[in-house]
Amino acid sequence: MFDQNKFDFDSTVTGNNNMVDNNMNVDINMNNENVGMGMNPTMGCPIQEGVQQKCIHKTIVHEVPHVCPIHTRIINHHIFRHTYRPQYTCSEENVVSNVQCGSCCQFR
Repeated sequence: MFDQNKFDFDSTVTGNNNMVDNNMNVDINMNNENVGMGMNPTMGCPIQEGVQQKCIHKTIVHEVPHVCPIHTRIINHHIFRHTYRPQYTCSEENVVSNVQCGSCCQFR
């Protein structure tokens, strides 16, 4: 990219196959402050170059927690199994009999 203030595009090229003479007029009216800094000497501001655009693809992983409710229901089954066993008991009965062989009154 050429700045028209710096170069004269009306140049002449003369010569034969062995020798080429190129006459080009170049504007070298730049002061020492702007040399090498990309400054336009007539306006005092930098020359804007074309924008280079870079495309960067990023992959971002987001962890999104989901609540999945799980309910456990416990059912207790109670089974009553009846068993029988003998339980022996014993009872005792006392029967009293009075045998009277007379009375005291007889022996008086």
